[in-house]
This record gives sequence, structure tokens and C-alpha cells, in this order.
Amino acid sequence: MKFAFRRAGRAALVMAVALASSAILPALADNGRVILVQADVQKRADLLMKGLTSGGGKAKFGAIEPGDGKEGLVVKDVEITSPDNKSVKIERIEVRSYDWENPEQPTRMDVSIKKLVMPEASLEKDVTDLGVTTLTINADLAYALDDAKKTFEVSNVTIDVTELAEIKLKLKLSGISSADVKNAIGGAKPSDDAGMKLLAQLSLVSASISFKDKSLTQRLIQADAKKKGISEAEARKKMLEELAEQKKTAQDDATKEVIDLAVKFLTTPGTIEVVASPSAPANIMATFMALMGSPGTLKQMLGLTMAVK
Repeated sequence: MKFAFRRAGRAALVMAVALASSAILPALADNGRVILVQADVQKRADLLMKGLTSGGGKAKFGAIEPGDGKEGLVVKDVEITSPDNKSVKIERIEVRSYDWENPEQPTRMDVSIKKLVMPEASLEKDVTDLGVTTLTINADLAYALDDAKKTFEVSNVTIDVTELAEIKLKLKLSGISSADVKNAIGGAKPSDDAGMKLLAQLSLVSASISFKDKSLTQRLIQADAKKKGISEAEARKKMLEELAEQKKTAQDDATKEVIDLAVKFLTTPGTIEVVASPSAPANIMATFMALMGSPGTLKQMLGLTMAVK
């Protein structure tokens, strides 16, 4: 998988998902505690780095060691350089749990990335235009696909971009199995309508997402003011006026509520929280259709609650 140097949040996700390309070697037991011989740990780390640079580039790392439990792995002081000579450094990658029997399409994983640092030379212009000279990212990804229950649960996705914002996500879907996923995205002979079939049988059980602003909103206002040659106060005022105009033409209460939340957040940036708690699992295909129709219907279907704190 090619390591992406584009969006700050995307970088952390790519790193986490790229762990799926690594594999595990046999373990030995020592007084009831599962440990790995050093040669096996080295092979794991090599496979991990190979996965992170499969799209080109190179990687190197420092200390490696077994993690907690029989599935654990810790790699420290990682440096990855892309084909265009952009680099990032990672203080620590920790694998706590992983479906090592299916390394290409793992049914579960629990991993962390600590202090992924992107220097200014590796940042995109739209990021440096915000006055950012370096980005520090911490990320966690934990999910499990249960074939017996036909559920997919993301128990934790956290992407903390220290200089800008933090995003957290939890999600639970029903009506899905590992065989469905293979047919839809990676089967030997995936059918043309496998993806649509998967959406038709999927249902949303619950979901929550939060966005915590650290400085991103203010930086966006500053960049907009600079681009238009106006003051920051005037740039914010114009944004609020645009939202007020949109509210005047809104045709339902749900849209007006979203606009009101946007005004509140723009006025006093904090944390936006959206929670979906449908009274019964909501079919994904029907949800998409509702999204294209009335926002009020979508809110009722998913039991949506939204708040700015």
C-alpha cells in the first residue's frame, strides 16, 4: 500500500490500515508466557515495513520487540521515505491484537500509531497555507468482524492531529460476513453486483462520530481572510451571513438544526458530536435513499442526535 502524504488524517489511517499487509511467525512458550524468538520478531517487522512501502519508497526502523500477548508486536523509531523523497517519522507502532491467520483481509485488529511526525517538506500546500510547519499524529484503530453474528464493529477509531483537530468514530453494522467482504472487494471472481448486494443486506446498528477542534477552524478563517484581503473578523462575519441565508431557504427543521449547529461551532469552536441510535437496525441502502430525500426522514430513521459542546 502506498503511504500517502496528503491529508493529515488520511496519513494516520493509511498507516493503520497498512498493518493489514504484515504477517506473523510461530511463537514459543516460556513458563506459560507466549514469547517470540528474535528472528521471528525481525521477520514480522520486515513484513510490516514491506507493507508500508509496497507502493514504492523505503523504510527503516530501530528497536523491535514482542508486544503484550501472543499477537503483539512493537516497532520503534520508524522512518518512511516516499518515492518523491518525502519522509515521516514514527516513534512507535504497536499491534495489540490481529487476525494473523488472514493477514491480507484480517477480520479483527487493534493497533496504535504514536507520534507520527510530518515535517514541513512532507506537507501539502493546502496544509502549510494554514500556517502549519509540522504535523504530529497519534492514531488508534480497533475493529472486529464476527462471522457467527454477522456483525462488523469498529470499537475505536481515533485520529488525533495534535496541531489541528481530533476525530473519533464508533460504528456497528449487521448483515455482513468475511465471505461477503471477499466477494465484494477481494474475491477470486467477484461478481459485478457484489458491492450493491452487500449494501442491500447491510444495516446500521449504531454509530457515533465526534470532531474536536484544536485550531483548525481559526486557521481556516485566517487563510480565508488572507486570500480575500480582509480581516479575520470580517471573514468570520461573512461565513455567518452565508449560513443565515442558507437557513432562510431551508425547507425542513432538520436542515435548520444543522445550520444552527454550524453557526454555534463557528462562533465558539469546540466539539461536534453526532450519534445514530436507530430503534431497529437501519438498512444502508434505504439510508442512502433517505439521504437524497428529506433530511428530516433520515434523522428519524437513524435516531440522530447532534450537539456542539
